[in-house]
Amino acid sequence: MSQTSQLNARSSANQGAETYRPSVPDRVIAAGARALRFIPAPLLSVFSRTNNSGDRLDGDVALSLLTLKLVGGPDIADQDAVDARRNVDRQAYLAGSCGTKSPEVGLVDHRIVDGVRVRVYTPAGAARWQGGKPAPAIIYMHGGGWATGSLDSHDSTCRFLCRRSSVQVYSIDYRMAPEHPFPASLEDATTVISAAVSGRIAEIDPEKVIIAGDSAGAHLATASTLWLRDRGLPQPALQMLFAPIVDLREVDEVMATYASRREFHDGPYITEDHFRWYDKAFVGELSDEERRGDLVSPILAEDLSGIAPAYVAVAGHDPLRDEGEAYAARLDEAGVPVTARRHRGLVHPFVNSSVMWSGSGRALDEAVGAVRHVLGI
Repeated sequence: MSQTSQLNARSSANQGAETYRPSVPDRVIAAGARALRFIPAPLLSVFSRTNNSGDRLDGDVALSLLTLKLVGGPDIADQDAVDARRNVDRQAYLAGSCGTKSPEVGLVDHRIVDGVRVRVYTPAGAARWQGGKPAPAIIYMHGGGWATGSLDSHDSTCRFLCRRSSVQVYSIDYRMAPEHPFPASLEDATTVISAAVSGRIAEIDPEKVIIAGDSAGAHLATASTLWLRDRGLPQPALQMLFAPIVDLREVDEVMATYASRREFHDGPYITEDHFRWYDKAFVGELSDEERRGDLVSPILAEDLSGIAPAYVAVAGHDPLRDEGEAYAARLDEAGVPVTARRHRGLVHPFVNSSVMWSGSGRALDEAVGAVRHVLGI
């Protein structure tokens, strides 16, 4: 039987991740970012703009992105993986993740599940599991292009989901590229997920497991459902995909396929240069045929039937918008129950910006509603 262990669970599997510590100037900048909530909407609207679909960028998002250009540090596309991880963790802190205003939960600790490190968030009022009745759980995989991001960069996301849904959250510290290219991250994700849905983690009810992730983490979540199906293993109750990336053909081919990849090739936030950097790190050595495999590019899978119901949320000003919506359509065609939601005023990293962007909080609250509906709580 799989068990969780408290031993040797303090250090990330990835060099550079979770090592950022905020300086005094960064603390001041983060406090200023939180003050965006108090600026009147008419003033913020000055900084907004409308995309080709008529979706207007939220004013607080637009102003904070302008600020990030001034204080956000070097472009990650110009850094090595270790420095880029510290940079992304810093940007997430400035956006409110792992900051003093992050949602409070009852307990946060680290464990090892079958050799994979996880950070576990327990709701307030619920003690550490002491051998009682198994409970529902959300298993979360952070974004960051399979090469950056960390448990810290998505700390506020997991805290939000835990606090608002009153469900324990397991955030996976999967191995990242380029040190560990595909399929290492998927192996770590499926190790934890398969243990949960098969009833091998004593504190988790295997029939009430929700898997979730954003961007690259959403890729790992949905690829995991295909991995489980093909091995005859149980499916989770729901796959919750935020801004998923599911098409890993050559970047030029993907750019030609989705209008949003072309419209937002220079941002806001994530750019074509970033996609090329992530692509080279994660799947750069794979052949064209291998890139089209089900577990690499799930949207190209011949058969998507038999996998978990899906909740797919995209942002209106995100290069990945059309890709996520196309994947939701393919799931629907395959008979997979799916809910698709476009948050028109947001950009790519909306899941870990709820402290700063009001629209982000609303988007996550909608996702929490899906969680509570599926779990019947």
